[in-house]
Amino acid sequence: MEGLIRQAYRKHDFVAAVIAVAVVAAASVWLTRYGGPIATVWLANGVSIAVLMQRGGLGTGPFLLITGVIILAITSAAGFTPLDALGLVLVNALEIGLVVRVLSDADGVTYLENPFGVQRFILWAVLVAPIATSLLILPVHVMETGADPWLTLGTRAMSHALGNATAVPLTFGLLRWRYIPPTSTRRARRCALALLILALVTLAAFWQPHTPLLFIVFPPLALLAMTGNRRWSVAGVLVVAVIGGAMTITEHGPIAHQGQRHPALATMLFQLFVLCCIAVALPLVTSMEQRRRLGRNLRGSEARYRMLAEHSHDLVLLLDAEGYCKYVSPAAYPILGYRPDKLVESSLQSLIDEASRATAVELWQRLIAGDHPGTTLLRMRHADGSYRFMEAAGGVIDEEPDRVILTLRDVTARIGAEDALREERRLTDVTLKAIGDAVFALDREGRLGFANPAGSALLARSTQPYAEKLEDRLPLWRAGERVSDDHPARVALRTGTAAGPVLCAVELDGEPSRAMECSAVPIRNEQGAVIGAVFVLHDVSAILELSERMAHLAHFDALTDLPNRPLLLERLSAALTRARQGAHHLAVLFIDVDRFKQINDTLGHVSGDEVLRQVAERLLSSMGGGDTVARLGGDEFVVLIPEVGDRAAVAACAIKTLEALSAPVRVGRRELRLTASIGIALFPDDGDEADLLIRHADMAMYAAKRSGRNDYHFYVSSMDAGAQAEFDLENALRSAMARSELFLDFQPRVDTSDGRIVCAEALLRWRRTDGTICRPDAFIPIAEASGLILMIGAWVLKEACHACKTWQEGPLAGVGVSVNISQLQFGRENFLQLVMEALREAGLPPHLLELELTESMLMEPTDAVRQRIAGLKSLGVSLSIDDFGTGYSSLAYLRRFAIDTLKIDRSFVTDMTDDPEDAAVIHAIVALAISLGKRVVAEGVETARQAELLGALGCHEMQGHLFSAPTDARRLAEFAEKRGVGRRGRPATG
Repeated sequence: MEGLIRQAYRKHDFVAAVIAVAVVAAASVWLTRYGGPIATVWLANGVSIAVLMQRGGLGTGPFLLITGVIILAITSAAGFTPLDALGLVLVNALEIGLVVRVLSDADGVTYLENPFGVQRFILWAVLVAPIATSLLILPVHVMETGADPWLTLGTRAMSHALGNATAVPLTFGLLRWRYIPPTSTRRARRCALALLILALVTLAAFWQPHTPLLFIVFPPLALLAMTGNRRWSVAGVLVVAVIGGAMTITEHGPIAHQGQRHPALATMLFQLFVLCCIAVALPLVTSMEQRRRLGRNLRGSEARYRMLAEHSHDLVLLLDAEGYCKYVSPAAYPILGYRPDKLVESSLQSLIDEASRATAVELWQRLIAGDHPGTTLLRMRHADGSYRFMEAAGGVIDEEPDRVILTLRDVTARIGAEDALREERRLTDVTLKAIGDAVFALDREGRLGFANPAGSALLARSTQPYAEKLEDRLPLWRAGERVSDDHPARVALRTGTAAGPVLCAVELDGEPSRAMECSAVPIRNEQGAVIGAVFVLHDVSAILELSERMAHLAHFDALTDLPNRPLLLERLSAALTRARQGAHHLAVLFIDVDRFKQINDTLGHVSGDEVLRQVAERLLSSMGGGDTVARLGGDEFVVLIPEVGDRAAVAACAIKTLEALSAPVRVGRRELRLTASIGIALFPDDGDEADLLIRHADMAMYAAKRSGRNDYHFYVSSMDAGAQAEFDLENALRSAMARSELFLDFQPRVDTSDGRIVCAEALLRWRRTDGTICRPDAFIPIAEASGLILMIGAWVLKEACHACKTWQEGPLAGVGVSVNISQLQFGRENFLQLVMEALREAGLPPHLLELELTESMLMEPTDAVRQRIAGLKSLGVSLSIDDFGTGYSSLAYLRRFAIDTLKIDRSFVTDMTDDPEDAAVIHAIVALAISLGKRVVAEGVETARQAELLGALGCHEMQGHLFSAPTDARRLAEFAEKRGVGRRGRPATG
């Protein structure tokens, strides 16, 4: 649009210029015919030069052609000869073209805007061009008129010079009228006063007859040029020309006086005078305008730069050559916390942190040297003591080499963001390298762009290492078919949504397929367009294997790999369904290894586990292919025979199982012989549900154990009642202690030599709520099986200690107490602390307490057993072996452990009077004990004959109904008064 407006303006300007040249040319021709001192002033060339210079020389040829034709017509009409008119046109065109060629440029003339341009204008337009063209036209003009050549040359050159000098500035003034800045009212008044003075001086100069006094017009003209602008200067020249011309025409003044004798000379003098006025006014006003313009520009530039500095978010500093602040922008306060006026005359170095001093010195040296080092990062001190990262840039002011402009931009937030971004990238990189998942970055076409170490490891084992796309390099398979259209990466790229996770298999070179969980998410640019995807492969092979293993363990025993209880119930339920449909029998065999707990306690759990594995193998080998062998836990196994004929077949199977288990079992360097108890339940005779059949087989197994072990029993309905009775007895026993139903009786041990009481054995009794006394052999096994023996045993130990402490004040003074200890209680880690606590609470001396152990507790001399025995002996507690001779008797543990007393089991004492073998056994035990320095106690002495024989064999103490039945502490004291109390034997020290 601006170009179209400019073209339209130039088109109308061209027409107006042609008209103006025609009018001025006609006026000049008319003045020539009129005569007078200004008759020969030719203004048309000046107008043409100004118009063409304003247009930048554009359209010079057409303009000269048109104006030439017009002037040719005007001169011909005015009576000029054809040769003279044609010469005038051609020479004028040459003059105009020469000046325009030299002085114009593409952006329009600028030569009257500065003094140097005015000098070039006067040189070419006022001097060179008029003289040169006058020399060219001179021969033609002399031949036509016969006039004096020098006078003709001078007249024409002066008239054209005066015309150019007058018309060009006037025309430029008209063309650029609106661009000339107006003057202020005060200045306009001074200009009007100067113009009035100039008019009066001009009038005075032309009123007198002397030529030198004409130059008195120059001072007021110069004053007007210095005070006003170009308009006022042109007006002053015109005032001088008009007043001078009028006075000269009216024959006043020195020029008119000269014209009386030489009219042509007068014309030349007047024109020269006007040219001199122009030569004085035009350069001077141009210089003043340029100065004012530069001043305005400088003030405007300074105002703009100050506004930029004061409104900039960056800190702007003006520094001298020493680095001291001469100007500080207001941004100093929000950036560094200092008021700008406080920083003026302060050193920049004082604000820079020590870590950035070297960088700041290098920057300063380069700035002073005139280099432009770009931006430099500095660490500067804030008023609050913190630091800010500043990006510094600057340069030297050209006009003031000792001044440096420095801009400081606060980039602390950016540096922090960059540090955070670098840290995030570092963490991302570390994470991508550390995670086991394979991560790939793909472009829009699915081509690989990035792979983390786990991904690179997969690519190194690819079956298609040179394929372009990742889905070809690592093909995915599912259900035997290759994943293609629904590949997660392809779905993410196509739909722009996350895809997966999907379980697939990945083929690798030389390796089995690996199970992978595949997923992909799209990558988007700032506009939200999908530009790629992130594809992740999570290896779930180990997880699947573990899941399969867990699923296996959920149905199979971890130790023996036999079916566990849930799988057994599942198979048993299915077998029951088939048995109902086929109307046939099935059998459930409940197998328990006899005395397996003793194997665990003596040989350890590792050996026990090996025994269980061999038992499982033997059970599998002894059963048929359709049978199920399951392990319920511990040493309990169940065999399911889904189809049997009769009881005889099941019994044969049970006998075969017992025979298979009775073969020697080698565990390490030991060879063991096992027995088992088997309970059998049949469908439909003994139950029609899985749980019921297993429970009935379990009852039958316990019946086999009670009958002596290493046997099998079929379930009978009466077993339910016995099991229910045991269950009720256990529940009642749990409440017995809370209801104080348990109590202790004591049976004395007497010295064989004098019959006095030496010690009393504490015996546990249970008086139930109905008043009946429950014997120990009825509830102790249940207490041991249920674990209640721990709580009951602790109570017995403390109660016995308290009773013994109590009777020390009466006839039983010096009599100790012996307490039976269960194997479960002795195996606890806190057993020694329990004994110490019981002695401390009762205040009983340790030598009055005797603990009765069983042979099975000492069979395996583990470190724990040794530590417990040593701890008890260090306390001073006596130890005895109860029921000696009935278990795994061994000289080794008698020699290894500091046992004080051996108690002969009542089974040997009962028949010793009738069975010589029992007597021989007792004699051997007594002899062994005496040889080892241990005392011997015979239990179950019922007759005087037994007492007599035991005394003869050397037995130290006796215990039995012959002397006293178990009784309470009060009656025991009465018995002691009758019998007397023997001195307590010395505690064993070996």
